[in-house]
Amino acid sequence: MEPMQLVYSVLNFGMFVLGLALLIYGSDVFVEAASKLALRLGVSELFIGLTIVAIGTSLPEIVSSIIAVVADKSQLAFTNITGSTLVNLTLIIGVSAIVSPLASNAIVIDRDAKVMLFILGALTFFVFDPLSPGMIVLWEAVTLLVLFITYLSFLFTRREECESCYQFRVFVDYLIRFKFLTSLRGYISSPRGTSREKESDEQKTKNTRLEVLKSSFVVIVSAFSIVLGAQFVVIGSDFITLTWGIQEGVIGFVIIAIGTSLPELTVSINSAKRGFGRLLIGNVIGSNIVNVTLGFGIISLFIPTQILLIAGNIVIIVLTLSTALIFFYIIRRDWRVTRLEGVFLIALFIFAQIFTIYFEQFV
Repeated sequence: MEPMQLVYSVLNFGMFVLGLALLIYGSDVFVEAASKLALRLGVSELFIGLTIVAIGTSLPEIVSSIIAVVADKSQLAFTNITGSTLVNLTLIIGVSAIVSPLASNAIVIDRDAKVMLFILGALTFFVFDPLSPGMIVLWEAVTLLVLFITYLSFLFTRREECESCYQFRVFVDYLIRFKFLTSLRGYISSPRGTSREKESDEQKTKNTRLEVLKSSFVVIVSAFSIVLGAQFVVIGSDFITLTWGIQEGVIGFVIIAIGTSLPELTVSINSAKRGFGRLLIGNVIGSNIVNVTLGFGIISLFIPTQILLIAGNIVIIVLTLSTALIFFYIIRRDWRVTRLEGVFLIALFIFAQIFTIYFEQFV
């Protein structure tokens, strides 16, 4: 390789790595700053958790996928979101379980896991829909967004009523009757914590302006870094595809999906060490629900997402749904993930990567 070609290769690969870093770090900063800004502007903590935090944790996958679709790289977007889902269920849960066996909440996880399976089943149907095969069209995007809003609304409106309200059948009734439309009223204007009420009016006025300006600046800069990082990732992946012959499906499903999940892996390991297994499993399932519904929903709302019905993509969607079913069986059996089951999940992760690489790259 000539010196100029080597420099060009290093710069482009460096752009790809820098893009991943900007996506990950920018998303973390965005969530923190946006949450502070919302509090200062009078938005309730409940609504912040319902929207900003839930969406913010999935920003790397969502924004990079949107940029990919705009750049006519739907394959990258599809494999990125499905790859992240599989990584969450296998690598993150598996490694965390090896560090410390994970216990789960029988009622909540049973419902959330079934909601996740329901949504992945809907995505599979949309991909193979005979009316629009290999395409996620407008009505399917709207359906995914309604599922996203319904799920998050259901979490907050039913949590204090009764334990049985967490059953999956109650969620389905909540969805069919469009109860989320009435449940969302009052979220933004609901009262905030008492600690903020104890501040004097003078202190509020003095601190609010500075905090609003500071948080606004950080939100703008972090949002810019997320978009810029996503563009770097797409440009870098295009270079890798053209220069090294690695298919977009492999880049999205393996490299980007694992890269954007590394911070979650670190947090999950620390959570497992501290005995927060229930919270960890719930967050992973919730993250998958948000990734699929909001990711494909937003993308396909404006631009129909084309998913080529090639061998590699069929394998990916089947692997993702099958992995979710296996994961559900594991936690449903005794409401925990043991170290042995963690090893099995990691083995499943390795198998899925090898299988996907083979079908995307060589078939």
